[in-house]
Amino acid sequence: MDSLATPEAAKAVHRIADSVMSRREAMSAGLVVAAAGLAPARLWSASSSSSASAPSAKIVFGADRSGYDGLHAATPLAVGLRWYLNGENELPSAWPDIHPHTHMTLSLRPNPADLLSGKLDRRLKAIIDSAPPTSELTFWHENTTGNPLRYPHYVNNARAAISMQKYGKKLCAGSNVLFGVITVGPVIYQRHWIARGLDWYGDDLYEFPKLRGPHNSFDKANVTARLNQNLAAWRTASGQRRPAVRICETNSPYDSHRSEFFATIAHWLAGHNGNRMLTYWNPRGSLANGGVSGPWRPSKPVIRRLISLAEHYDWKQRR
Repeated sequence: MDSLATPEAAKAVHRIADSVMSRREAMSAGLVVAAAGLAPARLWSASSSSSASAPSAKIVFGADRSGYDGLHAATPLAVGLRWYLNGENELPSAWPDIHPHTHMTLSLRPNPADLLSGKLDRRLKAIIDSAPPTSELTFWHENTTGNPLRYPHYVNNARAAISMQKYGKKLCAGSNVLFGVITVGPVIYQRHWIARGLDWYGDDLYEFPKLRGPHNSFDKANVTARLNQNLAAWRTASGQRRPAVRICETNSPYDSHRSEFFATIAHWLAGHNGNRMLTYWNPRGSLANGGVSGPWRPSKPVIRRLISLAEHYDWKQRR
């Protein structure tokens, strides 16, 4: 949610991400769960998985450009980097080399007509073919129902979204780059905007108001329920029993919640084929500004928890 720089953008995402399920929508969610092979009781369980803390699980932790330097200085294991080029057809001449040895998730915004006509193939292949291993690419992140980032109509529709995802996957075939999609909010409402057979399925997951408990308390069960619900929808949309999943942006506007929020997500990812978790920090996205993140640097307990998680799920470990 790189444009979560204004309270207006944050509120737009809140409205979509916190949509209250009607009875009909709840029934639909149950059907998605059944189709994905998850029992409803498990979907809404506060416990993620008995294997969630398995020491063999590997997760790359990281941050966006605002938080990367600080997080990497705190723990050199944090090498994940979310990078955005938000201009339409703003394409570099090669894969961005911002920091050495990062595992980058790159967001680009190719014009749909130019992309699908092949007009951008040469430029995009130059980017893809120059990428190091562990590189990941997406087009038009958060291009979902409700249009939280206010994309133009020729971008923000299900047909264009799926067509661009399929084309991106084809461009990346045989390269070092894995291609995926990034959603925001409940994926159940977005599954018809998601292509099958992608390399990974990601979400920008914040501690939105609907995920909190009474009086804005931290609620692990609500967070885990959202993750499980999203997994069920990803399974249905992807056609895969065990899709690779990512958390491409995450934070809470409450510093006192962050340690448990980050740990809950990490433990869940470890049990559900998720190996990348990128935090997001925005000085204009604080609670006081109506946002869902905040500036780096968080409190010392939060930094200690991030260090602990990176060490526990050390991506360099041998299985």
